[in-house]
Amino acid sequence: MKLDKFFLNDYQWGGYDDKYKNCFNALGLYNSMQFVLRLRYDIHLELDKISVDIGQFSQFEFKSIQAYSTYLHETIHWWQHIGSTIGFILSLSHPSQAHINIKALKEYTNYTGCMKPIKKYNAKYAKTNTPTDNEFRTINTIINNFHDIEYFKNIVISPRSVQEHVKEDLFESVGHSYHIAYSSFCHLLASCFDMKYNFIPNANLWLDEFTRLRENKCEGYYYGSPIGIPLIGVHDLFEGQARFCQLHYLHYAAGGNIDWDDFDKAGLLSGVYYSSFELFLELIGEDRPNSISSPLVALYLLVIDLSINPTDGFPFDIIQFETFIESVDPGIRFTYICNKIKSEHPEVKTKINKYSKEEFFEITDLLANAILCISPSAALKTISKWVDEEESIQQLMTEENSFNFSDENLPIRLLFSRFIRFQLDKLSTPEFFCWPGYHMTMNANEETLSKFKEHQALFADNKDGNIYPRTFEDKEEKNVVETFNKFYAWVSGYDLTRQWIVNDGDFTYDFFWLTDKLSMDEFEEWADANFKQVYGVSTKDFQIL
Repeated sequence: MKLDKFFLNDYQWGGYDDKYKNCFNALGLYNSMQFVLRLRYDIHLELDKISVDIGQFSQFEFKSIQAYSTYLHETIHWWQHIGSTIGFILSLSHPSQAHINIKALKEYTNYTGCMKPIKKYNAKYAKTNTPTDNEFRTINTIINNFHDIEYFKNIVISPRSVQEHVKEDLFESVGHSYHIAYSSFCHLLASCFDMKYNFIPNANLWLDEFTRLRENKCEGYYYGSPIGIPLIGVHDLFEGQARFCQLHYLHYAAGGNIDWDDFDKAGLLSGVYYSSFELFLELIGEDRPNSISSPLVALYLLVIDLSINPTDGFPFDIIQFETFIESVDPGIRFTYICNKIKSEHPEVKTKINKYSKEEFFEITDLLANAILCISPSAALKTISKWVDEEESIQQLMTEENSFNFSDENLPIRLLFSRFIRFQLDKLSTPEFFCWPGYHMTMNANEETLSKFKEHQALFADNKDGNIYPRTFEDKEEKNVVETFNKFYAWVSGYDLTRQWIVNDGDFTYDFFWLTDKLSMDEFEEWADANFKQVYGVSTKDFQIL
């Protein structure tokens, strides 16, 4: 068996860019602002030859196994964004930038009129950074909300980006950006499901504490504070997790006959796909093990899972405000966990041999306790309790079962329902989501295959390049298609809102990444109608600065 890098190696990351990167060179990508999983045309052709049951690898040609490993890789990116705490907050950050500002944006049209972009209008006409008049106070709210969430996204994904952000007038501190991003996230969920904050953390109560940290010059929480840069960010962690799960699948599907040397020759162990594993080995004081089947590799994947699932701020309240950044930043968590493994718990290096539920919970609970955080297992149980006890969540999951969602805040309802569904399944089988490459080969039973099907990306391209909703065996196609159409009507609104706030020039309506079945004029009419329904004004009404 020989690996073919043409079917395996990826060259792009569909992270948080404004524009769609097509898949001509990339094998696949998950775009988190469009909520779309894409695969290259030839990968689609290869996958069409085989059964959807990824576990039936013994029936595949090895080229098909490699193509399916790429699909698994991209599916894991969907899991990261819909199933991990930090990924879900990032997924809702783009919608949050619109939802949190809707009231202020409507007020802006009353005070200022239809002027675009707001950021340029403010730079041109604002006389102070602390305005007292209604117009510029409203503008200040819009711009600060937007940029604080943007700073959070960028710093979490790529920590070194903070070196550029500190030069910007709008940047206050890392702690402030994290506070605004988390509070916006909690407010958005509460506005949909928990107006009285009975179970969603009440971010209104955080303001006094973060104000205290700022006034007391607590490092990381005031303007001009020294800034520590984590050794690694979410980009490295997400790509490392997806790549190593993919390599697990290839290794076990090949009967253990391909390993490090083969992966090295295929160019699969370099750059962002390997950086977090290199750091992991360095921090715990170990050399690379002889095989990718080593318990050490399984531990690496568990450490990433623990790193990207902080519990402070959501689903639990903030425990210690002074250490909020350290508690929730995945790169810092990753470093802390690795250091604790070396100094306090070296025994876990060899503990994962069965890839079991018991091993997962035992070690994650141990390491979470070591870094003084509530464990992910407690978070999973808490979210499961919401389903049992909270009427609004029960209603949401009823909608999810039928895929017939209330129109109000539909994208939030859809995404949160899938987040909850993921948590429920992870509570019952965490081992599958932590080590899917192993379980889709060595433990490819009906339950694991069903889990994989259930948690495929909601929206993906076909070989024609157009985006389609996935099919569900237990849901009516009519409901799925209707939800798809309504969801992307909202997404078009998010895109135009972003343009309104920060993009120079006229509004653009380039939604050809969604489908080639509409003309530009039809896209413009569709997107403008969606925008007008929310804000009461047309994009045609705007004066461009």
